[in-house]
Amino acid sequence: MHYEELLRKAEDRGADFADLREFKVKTLRISVTEETSQVTTNGIDHGYSFRIVYKNNMGYSSSTKLDEYLLDSAFSNIKEEGKIKIVLLPKKHDEVIIEPKVLTSKSISEKVKELEKIRNDLKSFSSVKSISIRYYEDYIEKLYYSTEDRVIHIKYPVSGVSITVTSVDKDGNLVSASISKSTYKDYVLETFDPNEITKEAIERLENQIRGVLPKAGVFTVVLAPEVVGVFTHEALGHLAEADLAITGILLGLKGKKIASEEVNVVDSPIVDSTEGIGYTPYDDEGVEGKEVKIIDKGVVNDVLTDRFYSAYLGKNPTGNGRAEDFRSKVLVRMRNTYMLPGSHKLEELFEGIKEGYFMKSVYGGQTGSDGSFQFGIQEGYYIRNGEISEPIKSTGISGYTIETLGQITMVSKNLEISSGFCGKSGQLIPVGSGGPYIRVEKMKVGGT
Repeated sequence: MHYEELLRKAEDRGADFADLREFKVKTLRISVTEETSQVTTNGIDHGYSFRIVYKNNMGYSSSTKLDEYLLDSAFSNIKEEGKIKIVLLPKKHDEVIIEPKVLTSKSISEKVKELEKIRNDLKSFSSVKSISIRYYEDYIEKLYYSTEDRVIHIKYPVSGVSITVTSVDKDGNLVSASISKSTYKDYVLETFDPNEITKEAIERLENQIRGVLPKAGVFTVVLAPEVVGVFTHEALGHLAEADLAITGILLGLKGKKIASEEVNVVDSPIVDSTEGIGYTPYDDEGVEGKEVKIIDKGVVNDVLTDRFYSAYLGKNPTGNGRAEDFRSKVLVRMRNTYMLPGSHKLEELFEGIKEGYFMKSVYGGQTGSDGSFQFGIQEGYYIRNGEISEPIKSTGISGYTIETLGQITMVSKNLEISSGFCGKSGQLIPVGSGGPYIRVEKMKVGGT
């Protein structure tokens, strides 16, 4: 069956709207430890997702085959709620393709050998007791068709590597450090120097070995771009997703000033950084990606939407409808969420801090719908008399998003983007996050 026939049959059966997503991904996963190397996944996942709107009700179906089952299943899965409206779009045909050169030319055995070299380099450091290296690559192809005569074709790669090393400090406590790098432009170990990745992993580990226990309390803190990115994504970005915003705290603050004019946060479909793996020129509803200014000069400005929530809120869709694969329903998701650079030189952020902290790297965290957040810090340093001092052992930072945004007094001119993966409703998708360095006058720091 051809996609046009499927869409026509949906209209013949009374559908007001129908769209078809075709998803194809070639996947490779490699795992390397201090003793072993293993290709854990090597294959292709290919299938279709079909959606209809019928008398203000929606029905979904998915299958590995393009046939009439998709149509019958979508109609049989309709939930009789009568509340569904979506924004319709004009006809458009477009194609956006990134063809990697190195990623597809290297054999699997070559990639394994390069990962084993990283492993061997790490093993040369006596402090390293265990090693875990994970390599992943997805060569993704998406095709979108709708009854509006929108035909969108996107093809791009995502490849990345993550490293975790462990050791024991002088008191016999187990310590660990992690680093990850990803890119949507080609092969990650060509884009980034493996020697630099190894060096940074070892530096983080050795800082944990010799680090001192931080004091607990409220301090002036300087956050590096990686930490700013996680804060921006986790603590603010999720609050700005329309499905969460309408029941959360952010939508009610629209138009209100909550931070200084130097605080600007955006969610962008494409960012000028190789780690901007939230790359979404068109979303999974065929909507062209638009930059969303979540915070504009300190004022709550906008939220992220898909076609459904755009209709609900009476606004144009922003291109934030994303799904992990053809089996998954489209949800409102972030893409590349980051704070824009400010006007300060980096050294200015440290001036006048008698005792505080410089937080450089995170290792996870959690947030609440009330705007609360708590993040683990795997790399941090004391600030003493305006200077970066000794490293600290892993700790945490916590607070409330709106209050913390109001405590930002300086934003540096720098901008760095990091890559990662975001989970929501069981779906895991690639995202970018980041920002400049920022100074937060009052932030709660964990410790002993």
